[in-house]
Amino acid sequence: MSHSLHAVPDFWKGVLLGASGCTFTILFFTLAFAIPFLRQKDVYDNDHWKLNVKVPFTTMWMNMGYWTNTDGLHVTDFETACRNLLLEVLEEAQIFKDSVQSSALAILDLGVGCGDQSLELARLVNDLGVTGYCYAGLTLNEPQHRLALSRVQLEVSKLKLVDGTVEIFCADAANPDTWNARVKSAVRSMVEHKTSDQHRWVLALDSMYHFFPSREPILNYAAKNLDASFVAFDLLLSDEASFRQRLLVKLIGLMMGCPAAAFVTVADYTKQLVDAGFDEKHIRFRDITEHVFPGLVSHIQSQNEALRPLGISVGKFKVAAKVFGWFAESKALRGTIVTARKRPKIQ
Repeated sequence: MSHSLHAVPDFWKGVLLGASGCTFTILFFTLAFAIPFLRQKDVYDNDHWKLNVKVPFTTMWMNMGYWTNTDGLHVTDFETACRNLLLEVLEEAQIFKDSVQSSALAILDLGVGCGDQSLELARLVNDLGVTGYCYAGLTLNEPQHRLALSRVQLEVSKLKLVDGTVEIFCADAANPDTWNARVKSAVRSMVEHKTSDQHRWVLALDSMYHFFPSREPILNYAAKNLDASFVAFDLLLSDEASFRQRLLVKLIGLMMGCPAAAFVTVADYTKQLVDAGFDEKHIRFRDITEHVFPGLVSHIQSQNEALRPLGISVGKFKVAAKVFGWFAESKALRGTIVTARKRPKIQ
């Protein structure tokens, strides 16, 4: 018995020595492999750009942009171009002109990305003194939703919105039937708490050509359930597009993850809007292609050149630049602002 007790310390000494030996061996081989690898790379390369990047990013815009300023000069900054596109859409629909007069506005925003357009709208509402502002933004992407939600909650709290609510949800904007109770409640409140002079809009900024299976479910919901007007920046198929171009557009759309019938002509789009319940007399299409594709292509190319010395590539956006370049050259797809007013109530 005493012999076994004296053996225990020796046993643990052996375990300790064995573990130390294994650790030394692992460390030796790790260094043996790591040192040649480290020597392959210059210690003084440009990788330290990662330490100089200011995070969190101040903006995370993502749309095709409107690359012309109000003075007619070309825009070279992505943030400015993206904001310009939102402002052009709002101006075309005269949303804030109507809302300032009535001081009541509700917006259902389809596809808000990381929340930049949500913040811009809230700031505009705040600056113009619009009261009774009710906003619900939807995005299908969960990481984007988390980022948008945190940014919007932080920034909107700094504004002085009078009777205003700004909410962001993770939901499929294309399919209202799939919305959970919280989303449905927020959207329904736009109708239930409306005032006689409230203006209601459904906004889709560069998102609807991704809607699966089509635009029709949300257009029907906007007109019939919300009794709202509609405005969007969308991509429309040119009436002059040849059979070959139409086929290429369809194939490109499928590669972009768009439904097979994503790109339609003005006539087909008009029919969808009228069938949904919008007033045919107040449906408008404004072609802004020349302010969109060329500027976006130029920016992607210049950004790629600027990042190359740092060993960074714009990756998939290089392919996008080629696609948008073909859109601009062939004129097969047209960047278009679409507005549709709700039908007036029959007295």
